[in-house]
Amino acid sequence: MLFAMAFCPTSGIFYFGMLIPMAAAAKAGYLLPALFAVATALPVLLVAWLLAFGMQHIGSFYGRMPSLQKWMNRIVGILFVAIGLYYCTLIFL
Repeated sequence: MLFAMAFCPTSGIFYFGMLIPMAAAAKAGYLLPALFAVATALPVLLVAWLLAFGMQHIGSFYGRMPSLQKWMNRIVGILFVAIGLYYCTLIFL
């Protein structure tokens, strides 16, 4: 129910506002709605799989979370600095 409430307003806009006009204009546009359906179903399937099979391993996952968070903070920080430097060079040079 949470996924439906979160994705429904934006999915309707993406589907009817962008995807259907793109599908009408493209040569193989009939594949686009099917691809959209699969892509929007993947997060739901992932969460369902994690809930079904991941509960037994949740303790070990939370045990590894501090080291994972430390590395993710570093990676995201480096990525933000690199993107900032890239845009600074585009704007000022």
